[in-house]
Amino acid sequence: MKKSGIIVEYNPFHNGHLYHLNQARKLTEPDVLIAVCTGNYNLRGDLSVINKFDKTKAALENGVDLVIELPYIYATQNANVFGTKAVELLDRFKIDHLVFGSETNNIDELKKYADLEIDVTKLKELMHEGLSYPKAYGLLSASLYPNDLLAVTYLKAIKNTQISPVSIQRTSDYLSKELDLISSATAIRKAIHEGIDVSQYVPYPIHESVFIDDLYPYLRKLLFTMNSEELREIFLVDEGIENMLRENALEYDDYEDFMNASISRRYTRSRLQRTCLQIMNHITKKEVAVLPELNYIRVLGFNQKGREVLHECKEELPIVTQFKNIPSGYKEIEWKTSLIYASLLKDPAAYLKQELKGPIIQK
Repeated sequence: MKKSGIIVEYNPFHNGHLYHLNQARKLTEPDVLIAVCTGNYNLRGDLSVINKFDKTKAALENGVDLVIELPYIYATQNANVFGTKAVELLDRFKIDHLVFGSETNNIDELKKYADLEIDVTKLKELMHEGLSYPKAYGLLSASLYPNDLLAVTYLKAIKNTQISPVSIQRTSDYLSKELDLISSATAIRKAIHEGIDVSQYVPYPIHESVFIDDLYPYLRKLLFTMNSEELREIFLVDEGIENMLRENALEYDDYEDFMNASISRRYTRSRLQRTCLQIMNHITKKEVAVLPELNYIRVLGFNQKGREVLHECKEELPIVTQFKNIPSGYKEIEWKTSLIYASLLKDPAAYLKQELKGPIIQK
């Protein structure tokens, strides 16, 4: 059985993602297309504007056969952790191709970056001089666009596997705030937030949306009431960042103002948002430190072809279809983060019931 894989966030699922799926099938002609998808939180430390099950339904209705979840703790770290763990999950299914978007769309050039030996000491020196990681990395390995940076991470991760990379030209600016037939997720989220109809830009209806600024009052409360020692126990909190966050939370009652005041040469928006997520979700350094290696594959949804893959692999792979069977450590983190996300929904009980049920099955 020929298998292709993709790594996605679908925040939300839009026309560009549909193009990506169609191209993935056209270029690799797989019997089965498998997607590793982030859940309710994403790489940039943002909430998913639609929940993980709506993302799963959108994927299954538009060409994906099997959707598996990238656990929260890996979905909300830097690009290296994100990409490495996502590829690790796909590799367990022995996929033949990994299909991803790229601004340069030049596999050979991207492989050169993947082969670079980065001087970590120099990187740290640059960062201590006030440069953020992306800027410091850019000085060492030349400037790369966001999807190219992820592509380099994927290429590093597949080096010792049977996976062949396939690149698709990225034609839209992922940070553009202008709506077009193929709009960026950024533009679509902004439009949804402003109450603008986005139905022509998304091939799957958006029933309910949430935004990270909805959680800002909760974040402020935590920053006001947790002492410095408690904050330093939170995952990703270091270098005195807790003091800066508390000071800005005291001064600004608007999330964007708070975030803009916190961004600096040292701290990118993504780094700040990822850190704030860990505070809001009460993820401690201790519980992350004792997590075992990624030892399960949680299935979010599948169709008949996906079912065949699962049946084929069930004796070899640690497949999880019920929440209760997620391994200890991971399960507690997933539940805490699900509770925080559900608190923003109109019917949190219904969402949590879905979380505890089995995967979405497309007939």
